[in-house]
Amino acid sequence: MKNVVLLFLGLALSQMAFADENDFRCLQSIHLQKPIKLQFNFPQDTQETGSVTYSTSKESIPIKLKSTKTLDEGPVGRPSLFQYVWEEMPNTGSGGKYIISIQGALIGDFKYVRNDGKVFRFEVNTDASTENGCEW
Repeated sequence: MKNVVLLFLGLALSQMAFADENDFRCLQSIHLQKPIKLQFNFPQDTQETGSVTYSTSKESIPIKLKSTKTLDEGPVGRPSLFQYVWEEMPNTGSGGKYIISIQGALIGDFKYVRNDGKVFRFEVNTDASTENGCEW
């Protein structure tokens, strides 16, 4: 019986690890004539680096978590609302930043702020999401 419990525990943990490896969102810009599409790859566990891959490129841009802020303490039993700021770390100098508001697993607000201050807003595109990433 103990071996069966250990087997199930091992399977559950391996599924959790697999989910962490594939924690990404497919996003598409809004209010643009030609939408910008990207895959935002959240880091595993407590790592503070992830990546972003635009549909027009095969190269990923590394990103680093710069700050986390609680925007709203959720009522009892509900997740709080958090804001995360991620900064691009491209090979060619400095990049922009992504500002994301998340409550539980839901993205409430996602925007990219370019170095010149121009802001691009995005929304989740669940239709593009597959097991292996975004399909554009």
